Amino acid sequence: MGVLVVAFTLAGYVDVYVDGGPDVEGFNLYVWNGSDWAPVYVIYQPQFIDTYLVATGQWVSMPYYNMSRYIFRIPREVRGPPQIPHGFEKWVLEVDNGTKKVAITLAVGRDHLRRGNITLVTWKALGREEIKTPSKGRISRPMPPRKWPENSATNGDAGTASYAVSTYTTIYPIGSLYFKPVAVAGAFSVYLPVDSPTNEVVRCGLNNMHWVGFEVQDFTVGVKVEGYVTGGYVTLEFYNLDTCALISSVSLALPNYGSYWTNIQTNLPQDNKIGLRIKVSGRAELASISVYTATRYKKTVNSLAQIAISKAISAPTPSITASGRYKVGVLYGPYVAYDGLATTPTGSSYSSIYVPPSTVSLTWHWQYCPMLLVEYYINGVYYESTLISPVSGINTDYQCRYNVPSKTLQIKPRDFAMSKATSQGGGISVSVVYMAFGSSVTISFSNRLQILYDRWLEPFHSRYIDYGTGLPYLEWGALLLYNTLQILGPINNTSVNILTEIRARTGELVISLAHNQMDPSFHICGAEWVITAPVDSQAAYIYYDGSSVQEPWWSSMGRRVLDAVDWLLTFAQGDRATMASIGVKVVYDVISAATPQVSITSSNGVYTIRWIRGWADPIPSTVVLRLMRASVPATSPAYAEWRYFREGRPSVLGCILSPFYYVVNTNMYLPPRSLSSNSLGSQLVWSWRGQTNLISEVIIS
Repeated sequence: MGVLVVAFTLAGYVDVYVDGGPDVEGFNLYVWNGSDWAPVYVIYQPQFIDTYLVATGQWVSMPYYNMSRYIFRIPREVRGPPQIPHGFEKWVLEVDNGTKKVAITLAVGRDHLRRGNITLVTWKALGREEIKTPSKGRISRPMPPRKWPENSATNGDAGTASYAVSTYTTIYPIGSLYFKPVAVAGAFSVYLPVDSPTNEVVRCGLNNMHWVGFEVQDFTVGVKVEGYVTGGYVTLEFYNLDTCALISSVSLALPNYGSYWTNIQTNLPQDNKIGLRIKVSGRAELASISVYTATRYKKTVNSLAQIAISKAISAPTPSITASGRYKVGVLYGPYVAYDGLATTPTGSSYSSIYVPPSTVSLTWHWQYCPMLLVEYYINGVYYESTLISPVSGINTDYQCRYNVPSKTLQIKPRDFAMSKATSQGGGISVSVVYMAFGSSVTISFSNRLQILYDRWLEPFHSRYIDYGTGLPYLEWGALLLYNTLQILGPINNTSVNILTEIRARTGELVISLAHNQMDPSFHICGAEWVITAPVDSQAAYIYYDGSSVQEPWWSSMGRRVLDAVDWLLTFAQGDRATMASIGVKVVYDVISAATPQVSITSSNGVYTIRWIRGWADPIPSTVVLRLMRASVPATSPAYAEWRYFREGRPSVLGCILSPFYYVVNTNMYLPPRSLSSNSLGSQLVWSWRGQTNLISEVIIS
């Protein structure tokens, strides 16, 4: 690919535009300024494509990134370095600004350089507009790019992971740490408040301490500065919560404005509980600062009771017609990016994204039909592309037709972590982009998009295991978030948008449902879950809109969806109000008058749980069913399946359940009744959004 590039001066920096450059994600890049090494900023350049949002029925201009088009923002004063730092590669950036050519030496590596107590990092950003500059750059280097180390059969990792995780596999879960933004003015130095579902933020006598966990590998840290900050720093303080000692701190120069992320390599003790405090300092007239942190762990799956499953299903996609567009995109999502995605170090994950087949009809006025280019993007980042031949190569009726087969993709750890480093909680979206040549095109899908991925249940140590039983040490009396299902379709009076989750603890199964259908004439009046977990048909408790529900995960249910919507809104160029209607509308009014019906039937080990709203009931946007588990095994997790789900709508005959079942087909290992242990200590744990307090017992040998 040719190299086009550009540059303009900005506060002592020059922008150089590279097209067709190597992948620099995960690397730090530095130039020599005559006296020291200075970091380079990387701003990925977007390609804007008119995109149909399945969730809203809207057309919006969305940015897409192939990660090979970017701006290098480098210090204006650059000199030839004395030598490249040890452990770094030498790359050469050849710059042509139209009047002269220069060669700039880059030091490139995964490690960081330091200047005093400041860690120098390469901040990266997803550009929101094309940066025009006269400088063009091309990168050359003496050796091929480094690759992730290949895995062997002996270490339990898979180069290309398939769904699902198996025991004794080494995985690398990714999850968010949640901090609240801070407003600052004048000279400031302040710790970010922890956004805890349990309001427990004091550890070792220090406020605003976030529990991180064991076996921490590295971090993807994002910052968002609204306003303008000068002389700013963000400092990450890592603590050993076993000894309450400060292990280390990392101070990064804070960008003046905008949203950026970087990768932080750490060397933290693997067998100790890690805590994190984040401090921001600097000067501002008036600004708001957010810090988003995604953490990667290394875990060994000793029992499948440590793994949970999340699934998302789209509603049927309508036939889409567009004209006058060179490219046309179809975007599914945003879906909730549940924490704990199980990944490998080779850039894959234990996930499966099924993109349904589509048919394309393209208006064409020439004799021979062209090949059709189809591109796939996850979270707006290029995944792969394919060329599709026309059904008939000769155009006879001014229509070229194409059958695009289904495609299976995987969530890449990089894209997942980037979403969580650019917005609170992040999200997952999938886009299919078609070459339309500026002609009229009609696109039809024959099935639903589905996303399925494995999650590490909690950021525990791999040694939360009783080696006598092979089972995790847990105080199973706390609610654990197991399988989740999200159904997201167009926002209209007849479309359903549902988030339903299953939690469990000793002796109890909790099913929650949140939805967006509040229209009196077309609302969700009932639902049915088909599972194989034994539950007592005589004991069921129901709560509407949070009434009598005190668990802290309750309020986080809708927040997860809103997190995903907010993430997508940072990119979409459409109507924010309409886009925001994707979010589940959680009603916080406490309503106690209800006469609902909950029935539980079973046959051959399959249990059907059915909720029907009473005729005098208010219309709830959120429902919680507390069911008592039957025949709970004494010492081992109970294997169970979630097979089907369907919702009910009102009719003249009452609430009628849909004849269509959503096929869920996910499994889970529910908590046992009791576990013997010889623990050396207990630790109060709260972790990712939606989880609750857990008393966890650990043996460290």
